[in-house]
Amino acid sequence: DLDTVGRVAARLVELCERYGDRTEAGIRIRLPVTQDDLGSWTASSRAAVASALRTMRELGWVRTERRRITVLDLDALTQRAA
Repeated sequence: DLDTVGRVAARLVELCERYGDRTEAGIRIRLPVTQDDLGSWTASSRAAVASALRTMRELGWVRTERRRITVLDLDALTQRAA
């Protein structure tokens, strides 16, 4: 769902601004974030969030690990969130 990608992108941009630490790889969000968290924050199902994150990983915008998200391309997320 493209709308979910936009809403999740917007939330990740916000999280980067508030809780982001710059690393060599990108911006790591300090806050532990689950797919359920992102779903409740974006009025999306967990499945839709999982799909949106998969799309973002394939595009090279984010890297996800357990409860941790690193944003690799903040510009792309910002444009997608607009």
